[in-house]
Amino acid sequence: MTGRQPLSVVIPAYREAANILGTLTNVAGALAETGLSAEVLVIDDGSTDETAAIVRANLDRCPGTILLVNERNMGFGWTYRRGVDAATGDHIVMVHGDNAWSAATLADLFRECGKADVVVGYTRDMWRSRTFSRTLASKTFTLLVNLITRRRLEYYNGLQIHRADVLKPMRIQSTGFGFQAEVLVKALRRTKTLIQVPMTLTERTAGESKAFRWKNVEDVARTLWRLARLEWGRAGDEADVRS
Repeated sequence: MTGRQPLSVVIPAYREAANILGTLTNVAGALAETGLSAEVLVIDDGSTDETAAIVRANLDRCPGTILLVNERNMGFGWTYRRGVDAATGDHIVMVHGDNAWSAATLADLFRECGKADVVVGYTRDMWRSRTFSRTLASKTFTLLVNLITRRRLEYYNGLQIHRADVLKPMRIQSTGFGFQAEVLVKALRRTKTLIQVPMTLTERTAGESKAFRWKNVEDVARTLWRLARLEWGRAGDEADVRS
């Protein structure tokens, strides 16, 4: 990949052998539909299945795709950070490796790239598209973050397009599922414009969700604490930027 691209698509993947090719196909379809030039970075987070091998075997079918492999499982947030550091695009978006988004709904999000400082996707009709427990957890988390930040966002754990110059120097402390909210809140503190985009979720049909692992629950709790300190004045702007 040579030269800067308008968009870098970062795809963290942990044991997604059954889903990663579908994810790449849908990302490629969305980029083709929008005509947006992009690089695609898949970061395999130390998977013990064939995730990396499948990506490697299909690089010719997915032009512009780069594979990075963590030597061991480092966690969702750490893997995202590696992708951000490697990205060369003017804007950066993360797409989960679990093939939860069709090409059409990804295209709806990608079309907004560059139209605002931050573009955030949120799940349309979540009560219908997700299990009761996942929806309840997501709605509760969104309510708590909105209370902390005094905002009225639809969702904090959806796909997000950020300016690279804002995202790259950002200090991200969360390593698990709480990192998306941390990234979004810190980005909104440093930018002015926001677009929220409704997206249609397709719940995974293969593999297992990693959201309810105990270490992720702990990370989400720590993230809420960090955001409260940041928003309520107990942590300064140094918490936003890497030294």
